[in-house]
Amino acid sequence: MTVGLADGYDQKMMRGTNFFRATLVLAAAAGALWGADAPGAGKTWTLAIGISKYQNLPKELWLQYPEKDAKTFAEFVASPRGGGATPQQIRILTDEQATTANIRQAFKTFLKDVGKDDTVYVLIAGHGTVDNTGAYVLTYDADPGNLGATALPMSDLHNLVEDEVSHAGHVILLADVCRAASIAGQKTTTLANLIEKVGETSGEMLGLMAARPKEVSFESPEYGGGHGAFTWSVLKGLGGEADTDHDGVVTAGELIDYVSKDVAKGTGDKQHPRDFGNMDNATKLADLSKAAS
Repeated sequence: MTVGLADGYDQKMMRGTNFFRATLVLAAAAGALWGADAPGAGKTWTLAIGISKYQNLPKELWLQYPEKDAKTFAEFVASPRGGGATPQQIRILTDEQATTANIRQAFKTFLKDVGKDDTVYVLIAGHGTVDNTGAYVLTYDADPGNLGATALPMSDLHNLVEDEVSHAGHVILLADVCRAASIAGQKTTTLANLIEKVGETSGEMLGLMAARPKEVSFESPEYGGGHGAFTWSVLKGLGGEADTDHDGVVTAGELIDYVSKDVAKGTGDKQHPRDFGNMDNATKLADLSKAAS
């Protein structure tokens, strides 16, 4: 639904009601994400999940662009610049496909052949919510009245990442999850804290969250023709705009700086990403000498 904002932002779309759209990027690696001069010899995999529609939610609580966010990010990972993932190394689950069972199954089967030299990207974009038992990713078939039995608990997401892809050389997780308090009737910032805990795996980690806990996060056609403000900023940054020293690579530090400034600027200073983790700022995230698509 449209959020009324001053200074020309009344046409931007807010995902949910009184929520934040939280994105973290987690990289768990044995060493730096890439070598000093070029990506490693391993394969690149991506599991991209985008949920715009929900079986058990009224249409006014559906989202507009998570499906597109997931597909566009998968396209980036398939590009030489993003790692060159082949069609066999890409799995996209959107809307009706993104059930709780299918998401669990994808972790256990699609990623079972990932090797120690490989890079794995996992994107989850959609609603997140909380009740008095915990925090959850709201899957397509989740029932807001019975979250514990039907949604994907944040604790389970942590276990899936840790158990199923911890054997990979590098893991990058984008949890593009917004809090919609009206869904479960709870108003709390618990979701923000629990999302950060998903990143508590061993190895080098970078976390980026799209907004502060009490802020809203925006999606609009003006962001790349239809994206979340944060996702579009990440895509632009990895595509080259974050390369502020013009050395042909985008590093973790450059991406943090770029996204923090770009999202604030693009939302009229109403949304502010935040970062956490222990990744070296010099870690390479994109090699701009490679083709973009």
